Amino acid sequence: MKGRKKVCLSFILFIVMALLISCVKNPVVIENEIGFESPEQNQEFPSRAIQIVIPFAPGGGTDSVARALIVSANNYFDQPVVAVNKLGESGARGLREGLLAAPDGYTVTLITTETNSLSVFGLLDFNYTDIEPLLLLNTEPGVMVVSKNFPFNSIEELVESIYKENKEYTIGSAGKGSNWDLAAKGVEREADIKFESKFYNGTSLAVLDVLGGSLDIVIAGTSEVVQHLEKGEMKLLTVLADERLEAFPDVKTFKESGYDFSIYTWRGLAIPQGVDPEVKRILMEGFANAAKDKNFIDMLSQLRLNYDFREQDDFIEFLEQDLKFYNEMNNNLSDSLN
Repeated sequence: MKGRKKVCLSFILFIVMALLISCVKNPVVIENEIGFESPEQNQEFPSRAIQIVIPFAPGGGTDSVARALIVSANNYFDQPVVAVNKLGESGARGLREGLLAAPDGYTVTLITTETNSLSVFGLLDFNYTDIEPLLLLNTEPGVMVVSKNFPFNSIEELVESIYKENKEYTIGSAGKGSNWDLAAKGVEREADIKFESKFYNGTSLAVLDVLGGSLDIVIAGTSEVVQHLEKGEMKLLTVLADERLEAFPDVKTFKESGYDFSIYTWRGLAIPQGVDPEVKRILMEGFANAAKDKNFIDMLSQLRLNYDFREQDDFIEFLEQDLKFYNEMNNNLSDSLN
């Protein structure tokens, strides 16, 4: 019996020692129980990958800006910066999931014009005032393009044909209430014409359908179609900007054709509100350095994307004016969006 008691006592002592050793090796178990911070909270930021949420499909202007920035940003952060495309709802899904994510600094969003435009037209329940804008990266005007086989070569010819034939041509955009959908509505209103709208998960997909012949017209950022224009695969009907494009000086602006309307798109970075100030500082510094890096600027140039860098204060002022623009559009276009 004594031998059994000694064995039993030895076994109990062994278990107790093992538990004590386990507690020493894994202090998080005890610290969490008594209210101390977990190891990740104690670690310096970033301790894992930072994701940039892209609210549109790969291949478009928004995706291209994000991926060019990521290449540069990976030189300025100790952890990887990665891209995550979240498609749907005219960009609202990606904006919502990125900007309403946990405010831990690990989710940054490539925000676009739709941050304001969708909110104005009731398709997104927040705007720039409800998030933390960081940096502006890019702005560019809209252009109306068609395939090389389209029967008309200018906006005047298109409008005249619609009047005479009472025909509705199809026009594609990245979804109802998206920036280029609103551009189409603006053209309709100014020219007193009507298109048949088709919606995609990104402008790049609409461009492919124009090239393939299943869609008549698309309004896009210049960067999204310039290569097709230069190769003769597409034709430029009009420029929705205040001035003609340097690359296509012979193509008149929409205003020069007698219509008082112009529209631009933009892309920048933002994070959810409530991010720790030190984490925010690290993100601002790292991404600002990445955006000012010559490699990033050169990549945008190669992609024909206009470089327009503005830091936080100037970006917020820009966003304020942008929201005013879409509120004014809402006064004129809300009926046509219903």
